[in-house]
Amino acid sequence: MNLDVVFPNITSTLQITGCHFGFKPSGWSYPKHHHHLYEVFHCREGEVCVSLGRDALVLRPGDWLLLRAGVRHAIDNRTNGEVAFFNIHFDLDDHDLRKRLGGADYTVIPSPDAAAADLPAYLAEIEALMSEQLRRSPVDPAGTERRLPLASGQRIVLQAYILLIVNEMIRRQGESGRGARSEGAKDPTFYEADMAHRIEERLERLVSSDGSISQIAEALNVSRSQCTKIFTKIYGIPPRQYVTQLKLSKAKELLVGTNRTVEDIANELGFHSASHFSRQFRRGTGMSPNQFRPRHMT
Repeated sequence: MNLDVVFPNITSTLQITGCHFGFKPSGWSYPKHHHHLYEVFHCREGEVCVSLGRDALVLRPGDWLLLRAGVRHAIDNRTNGEVAFFNIHFDLDDHDLRKRLGGADYTVIPSPDAAAADLPAYLAEIEALMSEQLRRSPVDPAGTERRLPLASGQRIVLQAYILLIVNEMIRRQGESGRGARSEGAKDPTFYEADMAHRIEERLERLVSSDGSISQIAEALNVSRSQCTKIFTKIYGIPPRQYVTQLKLSKAKELLVGTNRTVEDIANELGFHSASHFSRQFRRGTGMSPNQFRPRHMT
């Protein structure tokens, strides 16, 4: 018998940035941001709230989250206790893997599914590497960050386990991915992601200030139609609808958390009149502002 079984040639680069174990107190937060790297976030202790556009997730111990590059998000600890987490930012130059990583805006793997996928075992190997280096590194009692040097062999081990983690996340993306795009849809470019998030920052200001989408487009040197097209591609809804949702969310907060009148709330949120506000609120929630407000406040 004369046979060679040959694997394909592979030339691939893994970029790892900001790989760390974090320990944060009650009230800690990381503000809304985006970047051009994929991200894995794992909650080890406590509860972490992750805001992603219109979605809000609560990650509990053992849960994992995969974020597509360019997705705008914020992280915070709203509990009374500390949180502990593991976090990776990474990129790959493998076209097929990048295509699969971009299949959904985010993927959540709950703790039981993660355990079945051996993710805790992979993390334990990375944690063992961290513990080994911590024992060898000098301690700064006043420091809030410790950077660990790794030998070449240790770097290979770290990359290997990160790739195993990424592989498991990709495998489960179809089961748990959210914000998935249609089969023929193209991944957004970095320009589109950056522009959409700049638009979103300005749309948030329209909740309680004057302005228009046309003015936002002009300030960003794009046409009104291009502004709408780019924003809708990234966020899934047109800018005007996004502002309406923000205003409704703020209105709910004010109706439940304050004693302010419907007229005051309508005025703050830029509605032409209390009746205009009431119509929009009923259209979005199915009830009037006074019906939504708790009974003891009406």
